[in-house]
Amino acid sequence: MHRLLWTGLIISLGVLWESWSVPTQAQTIPPLPTPPALVDAGCRGCHGDNTDALTLPSGESLPLAVDLAALNASPHSAQDEPSAPCVSCHVNDTAYRYPHQPNPAPDVHTFRVNVAQRCQECHYPHLPFHENVDATQNVVPTCIDCHGSHDIVRVEAMAEAMPARCVQCHTDRSHDWVADFLEPRPGIGHGAEGYAGSMRCAGCHEEKYFTWRDTLHANIIQNPASKPEAIVADFTVTDDDLTFTPAEVAYTIGSRWKQLFITTTVSNTLAILPAQWNVATQEWVAYHPETWATSDWRKECAGCHVTGLETTSYTFTEFGVGCESCHGPGAAHAADPEHVDLFADADDQVCGACHGRGLAPDGHAFPTTYQPGDALVEHFTFANDAVSVWPDGSARLNHQQYMDWSLGSTMQQASDMHCTTCHNVHEAGPGPSQLKDGETALCISCHAPQAASVKHTPFHEAALRTRDFACSACHMPLMAISAVEYDIHNHSLLQPNPVGTIEHGGLAAMPNACNRCHSRPGEYPTWAAQTIAFAKQQAPPVSGGFFAPGPTPTSPPPPTPLAVVGQPPVVVQQIETRVWVRWGVYVLAGVLGLLVVAWGTYRIQLRRERDA
Repeated sequence: MHRLLWTGLIISLGVLWESWSVPTQAQTIPPLPTPPALVDAGCRGCHGDNTDALTLPSGESLPLAVDLAALNASPHSAQDEPSAPCVSCHVNDTAYRYPHQPNPAPDVHTFRVNVAQRCQECHYPHLPFHENVDATQNVVPTCIDCHGSHDIVRVEAMAEAMPARCVQCHTDRSHDWVADFLEPRPGIGHGAEGYAGSMRCAGCHEEKYFTWRDTLHANIIQNPASKPEAIVADFTVTDDDLTFTPAEVAYTIGSRWKQLFITTTVSNTLAILPAQWNVATQEWVAYHPETWATSDWRKECAGCHVTGLETTSYTFTEFGVGCESCHGPGAAHAADPEHVDLFADADDQVCGACHGRGLAPDGHAFPTTYQPGDALVEHFTFANDAVSVWPDGSARLNHQQYMDWSLGSTMQQASDMHCTTCHNVHEAGPGPSQLKDGETALCISCHAPQAASVKHTPFHEAALRTRDFACSACHMPLMAISAVEYDIHNHSLLQPNPVGTIEHGGLAAMPNACNRCHSRPGEYPTWAAQTIAFAKQQAPPVSGGFFAPGPTPTSPPPPTPLAVVGQPPVVVQQIETRVWVRWGVYVLAGVLGLLVVAWGTYRIQLRRERDA
């Protein structure tokens, strides 16, 4: 019996020992920052006045001298925090220990490629304007080719320094051509905190940047001094409303429907001159001639025509609707794109911030505190006065499309329908409204059963033989005013609605889609309403919408921190409490089981001895 008990105890201890030897779970955490080298005295002492050069197998030479003044002025200066000492870049197992080993690079380009790998341990890799270059057929530039090695310029001086570096490879281009190609779109003053300007985005998103530059958003404000073709108005005509000359125009606003003109006043503010040019009718009309001289465009309008407006000094980062107007301030993302994300969701509220008319809590006519991802209604109250909207709530004036969209159609409730479903934001697109496709083609891409217009538009068979019907003629009629009467589409998707016209007092008080075309004697709103009712009786519409309700846009969650760029994660051993609990239960159960078996065996043996 004692032998059996000792055996059970030994087995239990063995199981317990095995449980102790189970490896614990490993968890990765970001490493601590590596402290920089304390001194560069040895490197600087040899290379500060060195006149020698290293000849590579290709016959090319690398000068061994380092311009210490340029190095001290660069972002890699030892005086900067954090500093980047020489060995931060010039380090591997043997090559940069003294005495130096032979350089393994066969030519200058290979040497620079090897060094550039060090750049990408701290900096986000990017290759603006060269991402589509075939590396097998062309020499792709390295970090050093564009930014230099010891004479790296700071961000604020980049635009001025780059042309000279670009023409070293692009010998067929002039310095001025490159400067114009890279020209940022500066605003006035510093602008709001955290904004970097759209040119910074081009470094990593060049394809979107260069197609965006041709959009209405990018070109809503233009400078005729550098771009004379920006003026589309005819200043040669004689018109009583035209009281100024092109020489007084500092900037233009718009070019598609109408064009307004900004001038610099004697008090150094910006004001809109007192006449606008209507593109469709090719005529001048008065624009607030009584008050223009005392107005300040930056305070009254600029929030939706510039990017990064600071509403204390009224300085701004750039003219036009730039990348950060829709994605939020980008300076932090540009500095650390691995860890800091920008807003990139399809949120109609971003469009609504400017395609809506009303007042901010501080009295501005644009939402001064709104940032992409916010709830717009918390920063802006939409207009509902009779000048701005029709009695059914739809827009009477321009830039109110979001207000139409919010009136509650089934389209607006669909989770996969957004402003960007139909409209391009990064490309100019076909047509005047920057659509992704033709109007009817866009509608049919979702509403295929309605492609047969003859069936979808009863009583219009004869008209269909003489003209093309667009879906928007009935469902998005021209009902708002930008330059001339009814040149902007209704975006409520609640038309045609002749009954609304009847209820609100007639066509002058409330237009409708049917009577935008049907204006002959006898074609009154009552006639249109009766015709629609009869058509529905003859061919009842299909029940159920094409879309289902979707979620209300909300702010995005904060980005999840990632590991430090270019450094491997550090593995730290960490004990998980659940491992001990689980194995403790196993051991206890095993010991109890063995004791029960031993006790049972002992009792059986004892009975046998008695029976014997």
